[in-house]
This record gives sequence, C-alpha cells and structure tokens, in this order.
Amino acid sequence: MGALIDRPEVIAGILDTRPPIVILEAPAGMGKSSILSLIAKRTGAAIVCSAEPPVYPVPIDPGLVATVGSTMKAPILWDIPPYTTPLAIPEAYISGTHRVIIAKRPDTVLPGQARALAYGQATFIGSDGLMLSQHELERLFGDACEDVAEKSGGWPLAVFNAGLFEGPPAVLQAFLDTELLAAMPDEELVATRLALDETAGRKHGATRHPSFSAARYATAPPLPQMAPFLMRPDADGRPRLAVPGIRDVLREAIDPVLERRLRNAGSARAIAEAYLANGFVVEAICAFQRAGLFDNALRIFQDAGGSFFLYYFGPEAFDTVLAGFPLTLSIRTEVLVLAKALQSLKLGDIARARRLLIDRFGEVANDYTQVFSSRSIFSRQFRAFRLVMLLYEDYFFSEELLERAYALITEFPVDDHLSRGSFYNSVLEFYIRNRQFAAAEEVAQRAMVHYRAAQAPLLAFYISLHQTLIRLMMGDALTARRHATQSAAFLAELPFESANDARLQVLMEACVEYEAGRAEPLARFLNLEIDGFAHGEIWPSLLEFALHYGSQALGEHFSTMAARSFLDRWRVYQTSNGQFQAMISIREAAVLQNANRWQEAANALTAIPGRVDRAFVLAGGEPLGRVQERDALALALSWLRQLIYEAPQRPGLDRLVTTVIGNMNLTDRQRMSAEIWLAYVSKRQRNATQARAVLQKTLGDCVRLGTIAPLAEERIFLQELIDNQRIGGFLSTIAANRQILRKLRDSGRLDNQSVKIGNTLSRRESKILLMISEGAANKDVANTLGLSEATVKFHLGNVYRKLGCRSRQEAIGSARALGLLG
Repeated sequence: MGALIDRPEVIAGILDTRPPIVILEAPAGMGKSSILSLIAKRTGAAIVCSAEPPVYPVPIDPGLVATVGSTMKAPILWDIPPYTTPLAIPEAYISGTHRVIIAKRPDTVLPGQARALAYGQATFIGSDGLMLSQHELERLFGDACEDVAEKSGGWPLAVFNAGLFEGPPAVLQAFLDTELLAAMPDEELVATRLALDETAGRKHGATRHPSFSAARYATAPPLPQMAPFLMRPDADGRPRLAVPGIRDVLREAIDPVLERRLRNAGSARAIAEAYLANGFVVEAICAFQRAGLFDNALRIFQDAGGSFFLYYFGPEAFDTVLAGFPLTLSIRTEVLVLAKALQSLKLGDIARARRLLIDRFGEVANDYTQVFSSRSIFSRQFRAFRLVMLLYEDYFFSEELLERAYALITEFPVDDHLSRGSFYNSVLEFYIRNRQFAAAEEVAQRAMVHYRAAQAPLLAFYISLHQTLIRLMMGDALTARRHATQSAAFLAELPFESANDARLQVLMEACVEYEAGRAEPLARFLNLEIDGFAHGEIWPSLLEFALHYGSQALGEHFSTMAARSFLDRWRVYQTSNGQFQAMISIREAAVLQNANRWQEAANALTAIPGRVDRAFVLAGGEPLGRVQERDALALALSWLRQLIYEAPQRPGLDRLVTTVIGNMNLTDRQRMSAEIWLAYVSKRQRNATQARAVLQKTLGDCVRLGTIAPLAEERIFLQELIDNQRIGGFLSTIAANRQILRKLRDSGRLDNQSVKIGNTLSRRESKILLMISEGAANKDVANTLGLSEATVKFHLGNVYRKLGCRSRQEAIGSARALGLLG
C-alpha cells in the first residue's frame, strides 16, 4: 500500500488492550500488514510471516529500538500469509505468558482462536476497527477530508491509493473477486448483492409474499460484516454504498462469483436459503433450480402461492420460475400444470391451456359435469382453477352449474382469501355476461374484500377494472371514472412491471374519456397499443368491451374499412371460439349500419346462426321481452335497429321497441339507444310529443351519467330528431341539453344544423326574424323595411317552414336555441 502512514489512534488502541492476544481479522486492502509494520517500527519487534506461530522470544530489531528508543517489552507480531493453513496458537500465548498480535484474513481458520476468545485471553478487531475514522481523515487531509471520505468511504486501500478507481476496471474487479468475494461466506455474499441492489434503488424482481411471516425478514438486507467498506447504513438504517466509485465494478465482480457457487449444491442451498431469509423468493427458487434441487424450489413455489404466484411476483418472474422446472416434473405436478395453464391463458392461448389439462388429467378435465360433481375426483384447487378458466372460454353458466360452483366456496377456509376472492372473480364474469349488474357489483365487492386481505394489488386491480367496465356498460361514465382512478392506484402499488395490465388500464381510461366526448386517447390506443392488446390476456366481457368501443371509434373518426379491419383481426385471432365469432359478427353489422350500408348489414345479420332473426323480432311479445343471453340480446337489438331504419312507419313498431326497452337484461347503455329508436319511430309516425318526451329523458340520463357515446352511436337517428325544430328546438331550450348537443357537434358526432339552417335563410328573412324576436309586430316590421304586411307574412311563412315551426313564439325559441339570434 506504499509508504507507511502513521495511525496513532489505531496503534494505541491495539497496544493498550489488556488481553495478551490481539487478532486483526480483515480481508485484503484493510491495512493489517501496515498496522503490524507501524507497531514493529514503534516497538522494535520483528514480524513473523509464516503459517507456523512465532517461537518466543522473537529477536528484536536493534536498529528499530535504537531509532525509536523503546525500552518497552515488545509484543510478538504474527502476519499469517493468505491461502495457508496455520498451526494452532501456542499455549504460552493463550495462558497469557507472552503477548502476540496476529493479522489474518477472515477465511483463514486459526486453531485455538475460539478457545482464546472464550477464555477472555484474546481481543478481536474486525474490518470495522481498521476503517479510517472521520477524525483520522481530518488529521491526514485537513480541509480535503470530506472529499476523501466521500470517494473512499474510509476504506484504507482507497484512502491511500488515490488512483484505485482511475485504472482499468478489470484490475479492481479481479482484486475484488480473488481477494475479497472469493472468501466471503455465501450468506454474506448474498447480503452484499442485495444491499447493492438496494443502493441502486431498483424495483425488486420479487416481493415478500404475505403467506410468509414478516417477522422472518429484516427491514433491509444485513450489512456485510467481512467488508464494511462496501456498505454503510444511512440515517434510516438502510444499506448504502460506502464507496460510490465501486458500484459498477462490484456488480460485475459479484455476479460471476455467485454463478460459480451456484454450481455447487452445498453453496447453492446456502445461497437460496439466504435469499429466502431476506424475502427474495424468486431468487431463492432460481438458486435451488440451478443446483438441481427442484423439490426445494417447488416447495417454495407452492408456499408463495402456487398458481397465484404470478399475481405477487409478476409475469416476468412467473415465466422465469416455470421455465426452470424440468419437463418431467412440470407435466406430472398439479400445481405446475395449473400454473402453466394460467400462463397460457394470460397469453390468450386458450387451446394450449386446455391441452395442458388434458395431458395431465385426461379428457375428463373438460367435462364440467364431472369436474364440478359432488363426487368429483379433482382437488378443490383444480376445480377452482377450472372455474376461472371457464370465464376465458366464454362458457355459458347454467343455473345448475352456478349452484355447483357456489358449493365449491364452502370447501375453502374463511381465511383463504386468494381462493375465495378468485371464486367471486370467476362468477363476476357470469353476472356481467347475463347483465345482472346488481349481482355483479355485489360479488365484485366481496372479491375486493378478500383480495385486499390477501394483499394482492394486482388481483384488486382486476376487480376495479371489472367495476369500471360494468359502469361503462351501464352508461355511467362518472362512476366509471372513479373506479378507473382506483384501478390505477392498485396498478401503481405493484413492485413489478406488467405491460399488459398497464395496457388494460390505458384502454379503460381512454374509454372513459371517449364517453365524455374525447376521442383522442382511444384513437391513440387503437393506433399504438392494439397489437400488444390483441396478443395478451382476454376474457369475454373485456373482448365485448374492446370490440364495441374500438369499432365505434374507428368507424366514427377514421373509416368503415378501418373498423371492419379491426373486427377481422379479432375474427382471425379468435377463430376457434364460436361465441366470440358471433360477437364479432354482430358488431360488424352495427358498423355497416352506422355507415349507411344497410343491405350489407342485413346480409351479415342473416348469416348469424341462432333462434333470433328478423321473424323472431317482428313476432315481438314476451319472448322478445325476455331474451337474456348476451349475444342473443345483442342480435335482437341489431335486427330491431335494422327494421326501424327500413320501415319506421310499420304499424306496431313502437310497441316492439317498448317491449325491448322493458327487457330487464338490457344495459343502461343499450336502453338509451332503444329510447332514441323509440323517439325516431314516434317522430316518423307523427307523434312529436312522445318523441320529445322520450328524447328528453334520454338526454337527461346522459347528462346525469356524464356520457355522450350512446348518443353518438345513434347519430343516424338522432340527427333527424334534432333537425326537426318541433323536437330539437324544444329540447334546446334546456341548458343541459344544449351543452350535451354542443359536445356532440364539437366532437364531430353531430352535424351543426344551425349553420345549415342559418345559411338557408335569406338576409331579409333573417332581418324579419331578428325584429320579431325583439317584439316588433308585422305592421312595425313592414314600416321599418318598407314592405307591405302581406310581404312580411310571406317571409315569415318561409321562416316557419325552414325552421320547422308553426308559430311566431316557436320560431323565436328555435332560432335562439340554434344561435341564429346571437
């Protein structure tokens, strides 16, 4: 370490100790040999560098004695060389007959050391005692001490070797590897690696699972005792890097050391247990897997949630852990089979998930009558997973199957929050599909209680996402926004990245904004994120949701071709799922209707198999009012919409629409659309009073719920209603209605008819309209404009006709509502 620099405080502390044996134990670079040289210089003692202990008396260097003038009894100095096996400490030293100062490395086993310490005949000075204190640095460097302390952390090698960090990194890396890390105990090596990550401020690849006792873990990885110059506790007790310049080199050095040790079963076990003791479950599993200790790895995986592992540690860790198990173990162990099936579901590959179950459990795994039978041969974990899988498959729940499913929850203990929450999560999809939103809200709240208790923010995120989706289906954009905010908060709690879930959150927020009239976020999502979304996790209600909003937005703001291409992509991707195919076809018919391609829409509807067709809808009656299944109801609504456009004056058509509106299985959003149809039919059948009343109710609901998307979807019918001044003019007298119609026009979803009408009025007609609005009589208008009263009446007749009004007051009201009077 170059020229000796005096350290009087350390020397005095060593020489003043009462026990006869002083042991300096520290790795290379801590200045042990330099300390012995300083003591030798002071006392005149010679240093013995040998694996054999010095024999008393050791000759004293006369030159040194003459130089220092020391007459004190010199201690014996024993510097044990590295990589040697020393002999035992002689009995003469342990008995206290003679004094000895020993310098050794931590990995050097010195026989007799433990006995000497136990007898109180030895003092142990570790690495901490050899670090340079702030006082020493002030004495040595004066005003520059703070800068030296910041760069070196008090590590003697860094303090006295200013160019340590300026040379090639490989030199320092090799030194750390061979002289420090190679001898570091496995547990301390892990602690150093974890502490290094702590100081880097990264999000850990693993989190502490709630099934483990929190008392097992320290609040932070323990500081490495062998090399205190690496880490120091900060004000909060968290480890921080004492020498900032060593971070990158230390990381490069420590990872290969860990890799080498993981090849040894004994070291791998110690490393895995050290990771586990600090709460790093993923790293512990991977360490056991690398050592071939798969049973140990599997036990930790099961303790950490098994198939629920994904929700606590994230998709990347989940994939890594599953890939580490050998194929033979993966295909015969139930928990691994279920985990791999879940992995496939998360990737949108339902067929692969089915195959995994069949390969392990046989074809009976897909026989729901046997899986959920009271005499089922399957474990409750398998049945619970199979219930979850049903929602991905869009399987229709019969009442019998739902009853059997509810019997399953009684098998799980009341404190098994993950299993109970997942049960409610599964049946939630059933209730959404059947439009039983009150029941869906109830089970969603139950699932949320269990997931919060299980400390599972990702699963709680899914529930909030469902609640957002439910409210959007109901047309309640205001409540949906609150749920979307909550789901974003749950997503922010995750200690890992989950790109697909972040994508789902962006979609929900974009749809909430779309309901309020802002199309840009949804258009951006469809342009940038749709590929990732299409190849990720999907379930029926989410797919229905994405199909509806995506096709509507693309059809309104881009083109019919873009909307149909969007649907065709899903048709190809979900080619094996008949339920999804029907959903896509129904949505395609709606896109064609919105594009005024009604004959193509009729052909598309006719091609959809099922009991619901044109004749079924025309027959009306109780069957139409009680249609319940999701796709059947959507098909009935599409056919009714088609019939309304083709023949709005058909006798009894208003009764058909009223029957559909009374169907308790409609979403509020669907009901709003049907109400617009009823207003349109009433208008075409010359019942303007009913048309105004129905449309006023619909607009009031949209104002209350903060949504305009249902109105935009029906713009073909709504435009004609608003253009009629007996209807639109009346509605526009209400401020809230004017506001929501303005939003529709500003977003391009409704034509600005006031401009169109204003342009059709002549200048004289506009002047006359302005004068009568100010209270002028026909005679006064005639006198002012130099016209006869008959001419004024003629022009007023034209104004009434163009505004669709019958009286002076009605014309004035309509003109004000349309902004023609300023």
